[in-house]
Formats: sequence, C-alpha cells, structure tokens
Amino acid sequence: KNIKCKTCLVKSKLTDYVINPYTGCSHGCKYCYADFIRRFQNIKEKWGDFVYVKENCVELLDDELKKAKSGHIWMSSVCDCYQPIEGKTKLTRKILEILLNYNDKFDLEILTKSALVKRDFDLLKQLNVELGLSIGQLDEEIARKLEPGASSPKLRLEALKEAREQGIKVFGFISPVIPGLTKLEEIFREIGKIKVEYVWVELFNMRKSAVDGILPLIKKDFAFALNDFEKARNNQDEWYKKVKKEVEELSKKYKVRVKEVVRHDLK
Repeated sequence: KNIKCKTCLVKSKLTDYVINPYTGCSHGCKYCYADFIRRFQNIKEKWGDFVYVKENCVELLDDELKKAKSGHIWMSSVCDCYQPIEGKTKLTRKILEILLNYNDKFDLEILTKSALVKRDFDLLKQLNVELGLSIGQLDEEIARKLEPGASSPKLRLEALKEAREQGIKVFGFISPVIPGLTKLEEIFREIGKIKVEYVWVELFNMRKSAVDGILPLIKKDFAFALNDFEKARNNQDEWYKKVKKEVEELSKKYKVRVKEVVRHDLK
C-alpha cells in the first residue's frame, strides 16, 4: 500500500543520512534483523509479507537536500531500494534523478540484493556513488531458501561485474556469514575476479529474532550446518576470531581489500 512519510532524507547513526523509499521488504530473507521496524511502527504483518511505498518521498526530498549539510547518503538501511516493487514504482530511480542535482554536496552508497539496479546504471554513472551487491551464498538452492525474493547470486555477481565495466565504483558485501553454510573462499574467489574496490564481511546477527527466523530452516533443510551454527552462537568471540583469520588469509590470496569484519554481539 502507499503511505505518506514525514521525511525522506533521515539523519542516521550508521552514516550521515539514509533514504528508505519503502517500509518493509519482499525479499523475505530468513535471517533479516530489520524486523524491529514492525515493532516500532506497530505493523501486524509478518516481515517479508508487506511493503509500504512512501509515495511522497520524492516531493519532500528536494527541499530536504537543499537544507541539509553535505554528507554521505546510504540507500537503504532497513529495506532494499531495488526490491521487486521498484520495477513498477521507479521510486528509487526518481530519487536518483533528484540527487543528480546535488552531486557536489552528497556522495551516495547503494547496497542491494537485486539485479534490477542495472536499469539505473545510466544515472549511477553520473552520480558520486559506490554500489555494493550483497552476497552471502553462491549455492543457488541454499540462496533461494534463505532469500526467496532476491535475485540469484549469479545475477548479483553479473550486475557487480557489469557496473564495474561501466565505470561505476563497486564493492562486495559478504553477508551474512552463516556458520556451516557460508563458504567464504568461494565468494572471495568470484568477487576477486571482478576487482571490486573493497569488501565488507558481516557475521550473522545472533539476535533472538534473527535466530528464531533461521533456526527452523537450518534444522529442516540444512541439518549438516546445525552443529557449527550452535557452536558459533554459544561462543561468538571464538567464531569472530576464526572468521577474521580466514578473511585475512583470503584477502591476501585473492587480492581483495577488506574494509571490516562486522560483528553484532558487542553492540
């Protein structure tokens, strides 16, 4: 459904500003921890089953950009701005068209799991932007069960490669690293071929809602990973050190610069 928002450009603790053109996300990722939005906004539907289109975001944005201090904008923090409905609404594209007028004032970072972003390469080439594709799994069958509404890993890698070939700055977002399921070397090998600027590596967020979302799926379809998952869950410090060591080795092996290994248990 369509909703009205009070602001489009929102100040953030994560970066200077975020723009979330939608509330909710139809990618339906089993591990998503953005479901706290339901609690904040008193939404009854299950996460993944609803998407609200912020229909007035574009009309608010121009004035907000004029008044705001210069800085970094991230799209998006609690939705995917290229989720399937974007193909119909073109809301993200309209936002990018406005941002073109503020290229010298704001730099932009886009993170998505969707190959739909290719539609807007014509605009991204004109913007001061870095584009990241989120990839936590190369196995198509596992990815389909974990991220049923997202583009396949193959299509995401292709989008990343095409963006770089068109002169857009690109980065990889290896996320989430799920114990027993994520094969880091496979992902580093493929991302290394693309010659991205850098990668982020994000560990699975072991908060209760995320664990509750993924644990039944692991038990049902990926029982082979259950032991590793529980071991990491019960000793997150040891798990972090193990992943960090592997990432450092893979960074050297595949010549991929790693910006950070992100963990959530210390926050």
